[in-house]
Amino acid sequence: MSETLIIVLLAVLLDHLIPDRQGIKPFVWYRDWAESIEERFNGGKRVHGIGAVILATLPIVAGVILLHYILGEIGWILRVAFDVLVLYLCLDVHRLSRTASAVSVALESGDLDEADEQLRELIGKGIPEKSEANIARASVEGVLKQGNSLIVSPVFWFILLGPVGAVLQRLSCILDTLWGHRYERFADFGWAAARFDDLMGWIPARITALSYALMGSFEDALHCWRKRVGVWSDINSGPLLASGFGAMHMQICEATEEGEFEERTSDLTVIPDGGHVQRAVALVWRVLLLWLAIGVLMTSAHLVGFITA
Repeated sequence: MSETLIIVLLAVLLDHLIPDRQGIKPFVWYRDWAESIEERFNGGKRVHGIGAVILATLPIVAGVILLHYILGEIGWILRVAFDVLVLYLCLDVHRLSRTASAVSVALESGDLDEADEQLRELIGKGIPEKSEANIARASVEGVLKQGNSLIVSPVFWFILLGPVGAVLQRLSCILDTLWGHRYERFADFGWAAARFDDLMGWIPARITALSYALMGSFEDALHCWRKRVGVWSDINSGPLLASGFGAMHMQICEATEEGEFEERTSDLTVIPDGGHVQRAVALVWRVLLLWLAIGVLMTSAHLVGFITA
């Protein structure tokens, strides 16, 4: 437990101290490789997509396992350094915070073009109708979802499976982004990539959603989670967004006397703006600090018990 906590803390610290990875973009080459695999394997059938996912992940996973084993045989410190490096490359705390804050600043200054550009950096795409409310809402949604995929989920899988788990989680996100069946070209081929990402994100997404509730308005978050989780078709985005919006007092989640959901003129209680983007960032940071504090307390309790024994 203590070793895992130290690795997580060091990885988060590295992300803070060297947020730009010294200009190195570790997964750019992987995207290019995955696209070349898709060009060769996309025959429009699910079986082709399953084979492509295996081919795109198995060599990377095997390489991580081999390096982890070899470095561990050479020396414990090298294995720990390797684990820290891998988790550091899979986390993206600072970029998420920095980009979302840039969106907020641009919105508050009234520069919608700059806000839309920063939004593209945050979520990978812009929005059809540029307005302060639309950009702010898309940014809040992006922060709430990426708080799971870039922070909680990598740490969760690292704790469970070590560096292999963190790498698998990050690869699943990339493959879903590239191949997820949201376009006709990937209707069947992208099925495996989408299910792979859903599987890797299912438990962490619900842990993150519960964490949003704990770090925000608990009652509102759980109420919205129960009432509005089905609004979003994605099985992992639903809990994250319903709980996150509820925790921030942004979501309307009321039932009529007949027990059915009642949506008024908007599904939000407020018009989103730059301030709500900052609040979403603050919520994600509180979640990260919560779990780091829990880890420290658990490790401390274990050490105290070991010493007294």
